Amino acid sequence: QCSYVVSETVIELESCVIPQGISPNNDGLNDSFDLSSYDVSRLEIFNRNGTIVYSKRDYSNEWFGQTNDGDELPVGTYFYSMIYQGGKEKTGWVYINR
Repeated sequence: QCSYVVSETVIELESCVIPQGISPNNDGLNDSFDLSSYDVSRLEIFNRNGTIVYSKRDYSNEWFGQTNDGDELPVGTYFYSMIYQGGKEKTGWVYINR
């Protein structure tokens, strides 16, 4: 009879870098706001006036500078709020450069 032990190490990725800019021009570099390593349950993007322009549940990598209606947002700084990894919250900013 064989037996073995499997151990698993969980590493929390607090040091992962959240993009501070996207350039949605389809060149394959920084085209979208990639948060796929964060297990984001809710993402909200606000304009400088504090109005929500984009929101999504179970977010991974779908925002490329558009509104909820699919309209292209202008160049500028936007603010985000995200809930991730089982209830943690983080806010910050992201710049759209076209």
